[in-house]
Formats: sequence, C-alpha cells, structure tokens
Amino acid sequence: MILREGVGGASVRTVAAEAGQSVGSLRHVFYSQAQLLAFALDLVVARAQSRVERLPPVSHPVAGVIAVASELLPLDIERRAEMEVYLALFTAAHADPDLRPSRDRAHAAMRGGAAWMIDQLDNGTDLAPNCDRDLEARRLHAVIDGVASLLVAESADADPQWGLDVVVRHIRSLATGLRLARISYRHARAGAKRHGRSTIHVRNLLRDSRRRHH
Repeated sequence: MILREGVGGASVRTVAAEAGQSVGSLRHVFYSQAQLLAFALDLVVARAQSRVERLPPVSHPVAGVIAVASELLPLDIERRAEMEVYLALFTAAHADPDLRPSRDRAHAAMRGGAAWMIDQLDNGTDLAPNCDRDLEARRLHAVIDGVASLLVAESADADPQWGLDVVVRHIRSLATGLRLARISYRHARAGAKRHGRSTIHVRNLLRDSRRRHH
C-alpha cells in the first residue's frame, strides 16, 4: 500500500480496508498511523536480516561479505519493493518524530552490518593494514545505501547488475593498501640488495613512509 498510495495513504483505516479487517480490530494493534508506519519500517529491516541469516556458509570472507551486501541491494522485485518502502519511510521520519526511533534503529542496524562486514575482512589479507575500521564501515555503509538509492531511482525493468558490480569493486578495493604495501616492500627489498642495504633498513623506510601518508 505504501508503494501504491504513498506514506500518507497508509493509515490505519486504509490498511484495515485493504486487509478486510475492521478499523477497531486493527487499532488494538496499531493505535496510530505513526505506529503502523514504524512497524512497516521495522518489518523491512527484519526481512533483510532474515535473508542474511539464511545465507549458506562460505569459505572465503570476501565471498561472504559480498553475499551479505547483495541482500541489502534492490536486485529483484522483492528487494526493490522493500527498498522503496525503506526510503519512503526514512524520508517521512524527517517530518514525523514518532517515526524517528524506527529510523534510528534501521540506521544502526545497517551501520552494524557494515561494521560486521569490515570485521570479516580484517583477517590479514582482505583489508589494508592499519586502516580506520570505523571509517571503512561508514564508507561501506555509504556505498551500499547510495547504490541502493540509485537503483530504486531507475526504471523497474533496468538491469541492476551495475549496482552489485560497484559494491563488489569497493569491497575488493579494501585490500588494495595491503597489496600495494607488499609490492612496495618487494621492490624496495630488491633495490636494497642492489645497493647493499639491510632488510631492516627497508622496513624502517616503508614504515616512515606509511606514517607520513596517514
């Protein structure tokens, strides 16, 4: 109903009529429109969490993180509908204080999910060393939410694959710093051998260089 009528059209009365129930019976559960809309937002978040929990285990952390991220993107009809409701209610919460607790819970759940994904990548291989994990969680959250919003803005029959490609590229790029550090070390060590310098000297140079860039 929110998709068809908008947030303003989803009242206790209209939802009761849609469900074939009396207004009185529905008001025993939802005493106001704000409570009804808050329930709808909580339900969208719960459905996404349920999909993530049902994902089969995978052996590689990057594959697992990509699988979780994909469940948060509107890649099919069901997830697109959920994301449209999610965004509509998020926007409505700016003007409706009664919706803000549900909005804040949804935001916290998404931020927590992004932090969990970064933790999975922090295994010595898939996340750049000495990075700011909180900042990376915020970046991942922003990428997923931003891509999801852009996908919803496109036509329903548009191919959403590009959105997943963007998120996957971002996730894989998080290890770039580690790969570059290893490449720099190999090149510096080779140069040190040519100039008769010690491996410890090379490590100190690379350490000092990283400190200047952080």
